[in-house]
Amino acid sequence: MKVLVPPRLHCLRLQCLFVLSFAESVFVSQLSANAVLSRPRRYNSGHLEEVLHKDNLERECIEEMCTMEEARECFENNEKTMEFWAGYIDGDQCDPPPCQNGGQCQDSVGSYICWCKPSFSGKNCEIVVAQQCSVDNGGCSHFCEMKKQRVVCLCAPGYELGSDHRSCLSTGETEVPSHTIYRKDVGSRSILTPRTSNSEGNSTVWSSPTMPNMTGEKNTDHRIVGGDEATPGQIPWQVTGQLTRHTLPFCGGSLLSDVWVITAAHCFMKKDGTSIGDDYFIRVGEHDVLRVDGQERDHNVSEKIINPNYNYRQSPYNHDIALLRLEVPVVLSDRARPICLGTKPFLENLLRDAPTSLVSGWGRIRFQGPEATKLQKLEVPYVERTACKESSRARITRYMFCAGYANVGKDSCQGDSGGPHATQYKGTWFLTGIVSWGEECARDGKYGVYTRMSQYYPWIAHKTGIRYNTANRMTKRVKLD
Repeated sequence: MKVLVPPRLHCLRLQCLFVLSFAESVFVSQLSANAVLSRPRRYNSGHLEEVLHKDNLERECIEEMCTMEEARECFENNEKTMEFWAGYIDGDQCDPPPCQNGGQCQDSVGSYICWCKPSFSGKNCEIVVAQQCSVDNGGCSHFCEMKKQRVVCLCAPGYELGSDHRSCLSTGETEVPSHTIYRKDVGSRSILTPRTSNSEGNSTVWSSPTMPNMTGEKNTDHRIVGGDEATPGQIPWQVTGQLTRHTLPFCGGSLLSDVWVITAAHCFMKKDGTSIGDDYFIRVGEHDVLRVDGQERDHNVSEKIINPNYNYRQSPYNHDIALLRLEVPVVLSDRARPICLGTKPFLENLLRDAPTSLVSGWGRIRFQGPEATKLQKLEVPYVERTACKESSRARITRYMFCAGYANVGKDSCQGDSGGPHATQYKGTWFLTGIVSWGEECARDGKYGVYTRMSQYYPWIAHKTGIRYNTANRMTKRVKLD
């Protein structure tokens, strides 16, 4: 009858045979014995272990099928056991090598892992990191998408993709200007005669002037609580909402196209929760609300669309966004030009990474102080969300964000509501927020709170038809004169 010997006894039996075969040569003189004992013992011990390991492995796992535990008996090391077992149980997954671009393959049971060099990623190290949207926006001037593991660049309405498939070039149709904040070169354009002006209650018919060439420099006349006066035409997407019988704006807004304006929903609500009615109009091209310079144009509103999630009584500033359709299209010029919309990932990255953004309006120059009569602008940094939420007892939802300074005395204020929070990227301005609310103005430890535009691109595109597509074409185009 055959007696089965446990795997560990195989190892012991071989050791005993080895010792007995050399028994006669062990008994030597004392001098020779001391010489033997002075030698490094690790050498002979390691050689013996190597011989035993090789013989045991061949007998246990090559001549016969072995279990993982039996392999572990031979290796006495978990890492080496797993390395052996991965190739033993189902073959070497790294043969032939699947990793690309110098990646190192590690075999596993039924799979493998590619350890990629820093410049590459993906299961097989097939993706060049520098060519992903997460790195410098994929090199795109506007929007970046990954399709079939490749960067695809897209452009905002009014732009088309350049021959390098990265840059976005203006088509001359509803594009956003590529000016800097403090300096702007404006060409001459003719614009049509507007309807009427409501200044001091008198109706004045304007002629059709030609815009002069001008250069705008930084102005030190502080407004918008610590801001500066903008130069005429410097923020051409800025519009005002004005009540028919009032000279000063009740809210700001931004031009999205020749017929669409975006603003804050709370602008159309009274404190008691009722609507202000329809006795208001939109003015484009405004700069000094107390002076008519011939560039202003007034437009009636044919449709007001409040975001369906907005509920003033429950939360007057959550989902604080509204769209206005104008009765008559705006004649686009250097004083009246739309700002670009962006997709959610693009705007989120832009908002977080940009050093500052630009807010503007005719709001109060200090808390409970007088309103500005000339358009003001202010650069504000984005505030990290934790600091934003900790700055207020009021709820800061994911549809809002904070911007501004905690202790510098600069902020947007009452009357700026609905106006733009704009951020520049590679020469193009994008609407990243809408002025919404704050606790007083420029108060220590407090920030301005804005509607987060990245959350509303699908809704805006659905209502207005303003969207980009793979052909980089607008649904409707209006050629600038």
